[in-house]
Amino acid sequence: MNNDITFWQPQSATLFPSSLKTPQAIADRALQLSNRDKRQIIAAYKTEHYEIGLNFLWLKTVAALKRELATVGITLIGEMLGKVDVDEDGDVEDILTVRDTLMLAEELGIVSKTDAMRLRHTHEIINHFSQLKIEERGREDIDEPEAVAALKTCVKAILARPKVEVAKTFVQFREALETEAFSSDEEKVSTLLASPYFFWKLTINILMNSAKNSVGAKLEHCLANTNTLLPQLWPTLCEAEKWHVGRTYAEVYSDGKKTSTAGLKEALMKVQGFDFVPENLRSDTFIIAAQAILQAHDGYNNFYNEAAPVRKLERLGTSIPVPALSACITALLSVRLGNKYGVSRAASSTASNILKKLSTERWRYYLDQVLPTDARVLDKLAGFPLPRKKWMDAVERYKLADVQINNRDVAKLIKDTVAKKDERVERAAIRLRTKYYGRNNG
Repeated sequence: MNNDITFWQPQSATLFPSSLKTPQAIADRALQLSNRDKRQIIAAYKTEHYEIGLNFLWLKTVAALKRELATVGITLIGEMLGKVDVDEDGDVEDILTVRDTLMLAEELGIVSKTDAMRLRHTHEIINHFSQLKIEERGREDIDEPEAVAALKTCVKAILARPKVEVAKTFVQFREALETEAFSSDEEKVSTLLASPYFFWKLTINILMNSAKNSVGAKLEHCLANTNTLLPQLWPTLCEAEKWHVGRTYAEVYSDGKKTSTAGLKEALMKVQGFDFVPENLRSDTFIIAAQAILQAHDGYNNFYNEAAPVRKLERLGTSIPVPALSACITALLSVRLGNKYGVSRAASSTASNILKKLSTERWRYYLDQVLPTDARVLDKLAGFPLPRKKWMDAVERYKLADVQINNRDVAKLIKDTVAKKDERVERAAIRLRTKYYGRNNG
C-alpha cells in the first residue's frame, strides 16, 4: 500500500503578491467578479462605506462556493450534513447555511485551513455589525484595516481563481463507489482504511445515499461496495454511523425497495448489525427538530431565533430515540455553548433542561461515540474562550466527570475541563479534531 495516497487535499493557495494592499489592486485580481461588481466594491471602499462593500463582496464569495459545492450533488451534501429530508431536486441555497458552506469547502479541500479560518472570521465580522442596534451603529463601524483584510481574504481564497474546483480525486473516488465494484485487497480500499475517520463517515454517507436513491448498475455497485467495505470499517465505526446504516435499511425496507433491502441485509448480517436497525422511524422527527435548531443557530439573529426550535424539540417527548441522540445532543450543546459573543438565554435555558434529563448511559454514549467526531462542538472548544467556559459549566452541571469514558482523548478533555485548565481544554479539543480529519482544521 502506498501510504502517500490520499483521497483529496486542500488546494494550493492562489499566488497572491503581498505587495497588493489597496482595494483597487486587490479587487482587480478577482477573476470571478464582473467589472461592474469590482467597481461597486471599490467605490464603497473609497467612500468608506465598508459595511456595504463587504456585504456585497461576501454575497459573491459565498455564492461562488455554493455553486461549486452543488456540483458534488445536492443529495450527497444533505447526507454529509446529516439532513434526512434532502433530495436531488433541492435548492442549494435552502440547504446550505454559510457555516455549512465554509465547513464543507474546507473538508473537501476547496480552501486551506488558514483560508477557512480567515473566511469564518470575515463572516463573524459581518454578523456582528449586522446585529448592532441602530443607536450603536453610529459609535461602532468596520474600520479600514478590517475591511481591506476581509477583501483580501475573499479574493485570495476564492475569487482570484478562474473557477473554484472540488479536488478531482474526491470526485473520482465518489464516482468509483457507484461505477466500480471494489475487491477487498485493492488499493482504494487500503487507502480508505488508512485514512482519517472523516473519510470513513463520508464513504458511509455516499453508499447509504446511493442505496436509497440509485437504480440499475449504479445501485449494484453501491451494494457490492457496501458489502466489501462495511465489514472492514464496522469494528471501529462510531455508533452514529452504525445507526445511519440501520436507519437506511429500515427506510428502503419500508419503501419496498427489494434490491436495496437485500443488499443492505446481507451487509448487516456480515457484521451482526441488526441491533442498529430502529423498530420505527420516530427518530426522524427528532433529527429534523435538531436540524431546525442548528439552522437557527447558524443563521442571522440566532440568539432570538434559537428559542422556538429548542422548545419544539422539548415538546417532542422526554425520551430521545437512540438513533437521534447524536443529532439532538450536538444541537443542544451548540446552543448551550453559544459562540464567542455569548448565548441565547431563553434557548440555552431550555436546552440545559433537556440535557440535564439525559441519563449517565446516554452521556456515555455521546462522549465515547459522538464527541470524537462532533466537528461542531470540537470547533467551539478549540476556537474561543467563552464556549469553553460554558463547556466547563456544562461538565459540572451534568456531572460528566462521573461518567466512565473509554475514549482516552475524551477522558483527558473531561479531566482538563474539571480542572478548569482552559489552554489544556483547547489543546485536547484540537487533538480530537486533528484525529478526525487527519489534520488540524484550526
